[in-house]
Amino acid sequence: MTVPITSRYRGLDVYAAADATGTVHPTVAIRRYAPPPAALVTYQHLVTGLDGIEDVAWRFFQDSEAWWRIADTNPLAFPLDLRPGQVVSVPATGQPGRISRERVF
Repeated sequence: MTVPITSRYRGLDVYAAADATGTVHPTVAIRRYAPPPAALVTYQHLVTGLDGIEDVAWRFFQDSEAWWRIADTNPLAFPLDLRPGQVVSVPATGQPGRISRERVF
């Protein structure tokens, strides 16, 4: 099983696991939620009705595939299903993205 170098699963042990039909597939262990270190600096983001976790990842990391970093920082049961009004912690890696709009009349 090839794990991409950018994957958060890189470096984990690969196991053989059988599916319901008995076919064996290579797999990695499920990662369990562990609270982030106390020293981790985070931003707080208030979810709007238009936000998906990929959108929040794009805003803060300029990479929609980095959504798992937000999921790892929060005890989210269903990280792809954010609710309006929910506050999520986003690990700080620099300045959050800013959306600027220019009005043209």
